[in-house]
Amino acid sequence: MTDSVQRGGASIAYEWWRALNPKGTAQSGSQRAALARMRRAGTPVEVMLVPEAMRLVARLPRDPDRVATLAGVLAHVRESDERLVARVIGRTALDDVHAALLSEGRFRRLLQTPGSDLMEPMRRLVRMMKGRVNVPDIAAAVLFWGDVVRKRWIFDYYGVSADLRSADGEDGSPDSRQREG
Repeated sequence: MTDSVQRGGASIAYEWWRALNPKGTAQSGSQRAALARMRRAGTPVEVMLVPEAMRLVARLPRDPDRVATLAGVLAHVRESDERLVARVIGRTALDDVHAALLSEGRFRRLLQTPGSDLMEPMRRLVRMMKGRVNVPDIAAAVLFWGDVVRKRWIFDYYGVSADLRSADGEDGSPDSRQREG
């Protein structure tokens, strides 16, 4: 899996989310209804019952359950943010144990969550962040959840420099340029 594949999947997810959350104009009744149905869905299968979610499933060549999970998570996002998700929920400095939005214990439990069970924990993160989330970043995390993404989230959570990451360039980010800010 390459960084460009992740960026492509994250980009498609962002376009899908943006279509349901048009910038500068009001949502249509059908958009609001679709988002509400996806927010109420308790499982990826229930999310798939919403035609708008199936549009995302049809566009992304990934496991349909994982894509439906992503749709169920993105239905809770109100605004896209530029900051990386793990940076927002993490420590401001490595030694500042009290500065994290998400406690270290909860962060560890999140990292132990299998990809098939991500919908509710990621929804909790979005709610914790008051609906303001980096859509491409969370999309790449949900779609490609595994050791590479977990490792990137650990570095971001603790605020450790990107220079210390693996030299192979595969750090699980949707766009490594976002880190330099």
